[in-house]
Amino acid sequence: MTHAPSGTTTTTLDEAGARAAVSRISWRILPLIAVGYVIAYIDRTNIGFAQLGMGEDLGIKAAAYGFAASIFFIAYFFFEVPSNLLLRRFGARAWLARIMATWGIITVITGFTTNVQMLYVMRFLLGVAEAGFFPGIIVYLTTWFRSGDRAVALGWLVLAQPISFIFGGLLGGLILDHTGWLGLPGWRWLFILTGVPAILMAVVTFVFLPNSPATARWLDPADRDWLNTSLESEQGTGHDEGVRAQLTALKNRRVLHLAATHLALAIGTYGFNLFLPLIIKQINPDYSATNIGFVAAIPYICAAIALLINARLSKRVRERKYLVAVPLALAAVGLAGVIALRDHPGPAVVALAVTGVGAFAWLPPFWSLTTDSISKTHVAVGIATINSIGNLGGFIGPYLVGKETDGSTVTAGLLIPVVSLVVSTVLILLWRSPARQPGAGTEPGAEPGAEPAPAAEAPATTR
Repeated sequence: MTHAPSGTTTTTLDEAGARAAVSRISWRILPLIAVGYVIAYIDRTNIGFAQLGMGEDLGIKAAAYGFAASIFFIAYFFFEVPSNLLLRRFGARAWLARIMATWGIITVITGFTTNVQMLYVMRFLLGVAEAGFFPGIIVYLTTWFRSGDRAVALGWLVLAQPISFIFGGLLGGLILDHTGWLGLPGWRWLFILTGVPAILMAVVTFVFLPNSPATARWLDPADRDWLNTSLESEQGTGHDEGVRAQLTALKNRRVLHLAATHLALAIGTYGFNLFLPLIIKQINPDYSATNIGFVAAIPYICAAIALLINARLSKRVRERKYLVAVPLALAAVGLAGVIALRDHPGPAVVALAVTGVGAFAWLPPFWSLTTDSISKTHVAVGIATINSIGNLGGFIGPYLVGKETDGSTVTAGLLIPVVSLVVSTVLILLWRSPARQPGAGTEPGAEPGAEPAPAAEAPATTR
């Protein structure tokens, strides 16, 4: 224990004690939200496998499918910032549980879709329901982890994305080929069976997820004091400055730069991910849905390994933008390889694996760089803005790929994601990191990167 000059008592931990505290927090927090995030991505992307049967039953062509897959992100764009503001008001536990319950119910109802117009409506409502889940989690993690620890925590969290594609692909293929109960085709059961877990996880989240370290009964007082002191030293204390101050993030140049980068890379990654089953079907038309599911797992297994490696590097490398740029460039090269090798199944699958590595390994360093570069005042709205504008790429990418694919091969539309990935690589290379840890000792609402007040020196952190 050390005593501050003002007479208040603060707790410090040695390196071993700090590691132990971070480990306890990680095991209590990360598995719960990671499972929820896996389910979120499965329910967001299950339409890719559903289209293998739904397209024929409902007469949905590639362009209509592309629009249905992507309209989710239009709703996400409009409702993400309001959702993050409401999370701050109602608390993470209640708000994240609400999000899970509503998207689970909507996913189940999607299984009873009767025409393409109803599918459009359900996908839009799914976007409304899920809006704010990922950026809400990012904001939530800033209350639990220091900068370097957060890079690793984010790595384990976003590992849920490739894992969801692995399980989603395997489950999607098996459900399509081996259900049909009660006279309902497999694609309907795909929506129903993947929607129910979200509803169950909503209950688990509401019961077990603490709103903050202050409400976590399992956290030792010494660990809680150390965590609060560490986070205040890094981030400062001025973050609850009212909605008007928070909304100034909408014109913050750092927020807008990262949002533009995220938009470009999302066009590329979603244009690839949501069409992967159809790409594999084109590579080998003889594949069954189960075969496609197993082949689709290959790039995501490679992606999961690369993502964890990059997350570890993100904790140690000072300039994280290079850890974002290299994977994005790799994804562009891999996707160009898919186009060139589409008539050669073996090499094309290798190119898909390269694309998968690049399409996911950027995630931990990008979001670590983001949380390090935005002040506490701007963090909730700033992260929601970056994610919502970026997720417009989830609309643009699949829509344009589907439009280019209609009447042609799927790979004909992949040139758009390739170009977008190149643009995102250039944008992130133009990024300039703040000279000092943002928010540490700055006046509330100050521009990130502004020189902190001399009273508090920021600790050394990696970027």
